[in-house]
Amino acid sequence: MKLNLTEKIFISSAAAAVVFTAGYFLGRGSGRDISVTVERSVVELPEASPGDGRVNINTASRAELMTLPNIGEVLAERIVEYREENGPFFCPEELMNVPGIGESVFDSLSGDVTCGFDPEE
Repeated sequence: MKLNLTEKIFISSAAAAVVFTAGYFLGRGSGRDISVTVERSVVELPEASPGDGRVNINTASRAELMTLPNIGEVLAERIVEYREENGPFFCPEELMNVPGIGESVFDSLSGDVTCGFDPEE
């Protein structure tokens, strides 16, 4: 018996659906959880910047942020908005989540910032 094009497409689609469904149900019992949930908790922030001259990105005003290299009025505003929407920064590297701050900008200011509770501090 010879199959026409429509029958071949139908059989191929059905076989792909069976393989996908089997893979889905077999993979569910593998015990591997690939989803990650990050919980943020309320953290007491220090009132002022540290005495070592670094700017605390969790408490700095727009004007204080503008004293950092490559941070002008627009980026300072974005940092404050990001902080207000997402809560405190947990590490200085999180600044790269702010639109407009890439690796090169972050590298230029990384030694001048702190978030007030760096693991190294």
